[in-house]
Amino acid sequence: MKAKFKGRKKVQAGLFKSFILLLILLVSFGGTFKILYSTIKVNIDNNTYLDYLVNDSLGSFSLGDITTLSSTEFLLKYSLGIENFNTGVNDIELTSPVISEIESPDNTNKDPTVYIFNSHQTEGYRSDFAETFNINNTVYIASHILKEYLNDLGISAIVEENSIVDVLNTNGWKYNSSYKASRILMEQAKKDHPSLNFFIDLHRDAASYERTMVEIDGKKYAKIMFVVGLKHENYAPNLELANILNEKIVGINENLSRGVLQKDNSGANGIYNQDFDPNTILIEVGGQYNYIEEVNNTLKVFASILYDYFKGLEE
Repeated sequence: MKAKFKGRKKVQAGLFKSFILLLILLVSFGGTFKILYSTIKVNIDNNTYLDYLVNDSLGSFSLGDITTLSSTEFLLKYSLGIENFNTGVNDIELTSPVISEIESPDNTNKDPTVYIFNSHQTEGYRSDFAETFNINNTVYIASHILKEYLNDLGISAIVEENSIVDVLNTNGWKYNSSYKASRILMEQAKKDHPSLNFFIDLHRDAASYERTMVEIDGKKYAKIMFVVGLKHENYAPNLELANILNEKIVGINENLSRGVLQKDNSGANGIYNQDFDPNTILIEVGGQYNYIEEVNNTLKVFASILYDYFKGLEE
């Protein structure tokens, strides 16, 4: 009986020692983790951190980038392949000397003046790497890039977030009614934001890479083209605006622009909602074979062009 009791005491003592050892290990691990965490100071949300853990074995993400880049910069680099984040315009020579004097304007309380939308919202760019992760580089993403550049320059811009496809489906329309669908969204945007006075319909062309890409000083750009519909009576102001902006782009580098395309043939839309406002433009940035970083480079220049144009109106 005594031997049995002694055996039970030994088992209990062994369990107690194991528990104490486990407790010490947990405390040590917790303390070590806390010290390391406070040293690294990683300030990211759970999804980003999980993505980092999953992709770290592939060498996709840099821990330094996770701790130092903003969410927008992180998206541009790892989702869109854009690694240059400077959004200023000091590297672009334009006619207005005021451009180089911009210092982080605050758009927090500014009413939007520029409305960016995509009548053909799903038009895509080349996405060799992104397709692996089910990421589609589209004109919709390009619109957001343009918006960010404009905001950085003090021009308050918004992007149409509603789905063109949903508007088409709701009304029982087919794809060729996309401009009717975007017109509905334009009118609603103007009602919601009466301050809007400039409207940009951003597209990409369906042309060869040789026609839509240009390399300038070792940097690749997606060529830009303006399209003006002549099937409405008041097209003249739209055409004049397109010509002015195109001349400014040509002034930087003539190879960056594909010019102003005037369309009045019966097979085309011929209006493109440009009768909505004299300050409505349609631009085609690159084509289906352009990479998003090439589009990004061009949109940075185009945002600067718009800034230069708006400054000229104020003078």
